[in-house]
Formats: sequence, structure tokens, C-alpha cells
Amino acid sequence: MKLRELMDQVKDLPPDTLVCTAEIDEAFAANIAGIETVESARIESRKPDGTEAVELTNGNDKVVVIRW
Repeated sequence: MKLRELMDQVKDLPPDTLVCTAEIDEAFAANIAGIETVESARIESRKPDGTEAVELTNGNDKVVVIRW
């Protein structure tokens, strides 16, 4: 997912909307500890279902990391 796609999906939500992580049938509230932009990430794989594996070093891709 690109940041543009994420922003398009949440643009109409109120700013106090809770951010959650989710597994297939569960959602967990997350207290965000920080948001970091990593300039040297490497996208390792992209699957048809939209999941991606990202290494945060040794690459040329830019990613946004939400830490909780």
C-alpha cells in the first residue's frame, strides 16, 4: 500500500479515530509510540492479497513505519 492510498481511505475520518492493527478476524488497538520515515527500505515481496514484506535497510525504497 502506498501512502497516497492510505490517505485516500482515511481522508474523511475524524482526527480522533483510533488506529488499529488487525489479523484476519481480530483487531487490536494500538497506542502509537512513533512514526518514522525510512529512506533505505527494501520491498522484499508483494503478494496478490496486498501483504508485503519490507526490510528496513539495504534498499532504495521509502516507507513510513508506525511503531507501537
